[in-house]
Formats: sequence, structure tokens, C-alpha cells
Amino acid sequence: MHDNATAIYCFVDDYLKSSRHREDSQCEMSDAEVMLAALLAGLYFGSNYAHALSFLNTSGLCSYVLSRSRFSRRLNRLEHLLDGLFETMGDKFKQFNLDTEYVMDSYPVTLCHNMRAPNNRLLPYERKFQGICVTKHQYFYGLRVHVIATADGVPVEYCIVPGSWADPHGMRALGMDMPAGSRILCDAGYTSYVAEDVASHADIWIDAARKSNAKRKDPPYRTYYRSVKRKRIETVFSTLTRRMGRVVHATTIRGFILKTKLFIWCEMLSACL
Repeated sequence: MHDNATAIYCFVDDYLKSSRHREDSQCEMSDAEVMLAALLAGLYFGSNYAHALSFLNTSGLCSYVLSRSRFSRRLNRLEHLLDGLFETMGDKFKQFNLDTEYVMDSYPVTLCHNMRAPNNRLLPYERKFQGICVTKHQYFYGLRVHVIATADGVPVEYCIVPGSWADPHGMRALGMDMPAGSRILCDAGYTSYVAEDVASHADIWIDAARKSNAKRKDPPYRTYYRSVKRKRIETVFSTLTRRMGRVVHATTIRGFILKTKLFIWCEMLSACL
């Protein structure tokens, strides 16, 4: 863990220097150290910031460690830097993905059960956050995360949308900034002939599975190939949900979304360690 922490710190610090980021000279804990603590929390401590700060303090990796509340406030101010860091990493993974194949899918992030939604204090009750998880045959109240990953299982793009949004709506929220000639494998829920035609003009192939009543049919070999390749995204989601655990502690919805993104960032970062 010590070696990985050192590598992550050097990587984050180099990124901040290359982006010409400036911080207050009075800060006793640098921005790179704050970002390091957040990433370590996602990688090893189930997003528990207090445990990550305690590790940095006892291991001697940081000479000064903020309190839990001050750390959360600092991290919220640095969220845009973490977004930029992993957007840059995603672009690099796209460049090195020579086979230009990707998989796309979504998974729910549950805040509470539907029956408790009107009484939850984290997110005010709105119908748009009521979604359904078809594979588990259950409703939920919360968010839905759409992820595009390489064939090796490295996330390169993601978006977080309300739980009621269908897959085609979530696909429109993605940047879809893919290299020319890319093939994106996805399930039948992402079927949108308009989106497929628009993407084809940018030389991007959205290869969605076909339903039995689909207007555009696929030959059997493409159906088999897609079903084999798409299994990798399920492994990615199982890793993400295992990192999140059953309970994610947050006092605000912004903090909850930040921790949700943190697990995706850590899954991308673990491919480099």
C-alpha cells in the first residue's frame, strides 16, 4: 500500500504541476495530499475518509493531516481537478486501446427503497429518481451510472443520471468522445436507431443487441460475438459494487455523488498500479 500511495501522489502532483494549478501557500496539507487521501479511501477503505487520513498520519506519508470535516470541505473544492485528471486518463486509455472495442452498460446506485423515499433526508423526493432494476426485478430510489469501458474492463467514460432515466436517455448524457472506428457493444436497452445513425457519421459503431421485434436484425455470428464480449462489463460492475459496499456514508447528495465517482476513478486508477 505504501508503494501504491507514493506512486499515486507522484502521479497527482505531476498532473497538478502540468495544469499549472496554484494553491494557497498557507495550506499545511497540500492539494495533492488531499486528493491522495481521497483516492486511497476509495481504493482500500471503502470511501471512509477518516480511515484514509488515519493511515496517512500513522504511516508518516503526510506531515500534517486535516480533520475529517475540513478534509471534506477541501475535497469538494478540488472535485473539478479530479474530474479533469480522470478525463485525461480516459483519453489516454482510448489512445492505447488499439482494438477500438468498448462495452457500455449501466447500474443502479440505491439511496433507499421506494417506500422510504419521501422520508429520506439526503435527496428530496422527486419522481425522476424512482427507477427500476430489471435484472433484480426491483424498484429503487436513487441514481443510475452509465459506464463505457475498454474490452479489458477499464472505465473511460461515465455519467450519473436520475434513476428513472432509460438507457437511451443516459446514453445521450455521455460525451461519447470516442476515436474514429470505435465499436461500442451494449445490450438491447440502448437501442436507438437515431443515435446509431448519428454516431455512424462520426465513424462510431453503436452495436446494440436486438430485440425479437427489432426493425434491424443481426446475423447470428454478431449476436454470439456481442454476448461473449459484453461479459467483461459485468465484471467491472461487480468490482465497483464490491468497492462501494452495502453502505456509503454521506451527509449531502453532493458528497454521495462524489463518492460514487470516486469508485469509478479508483477502478480506472487500479489499472495503472
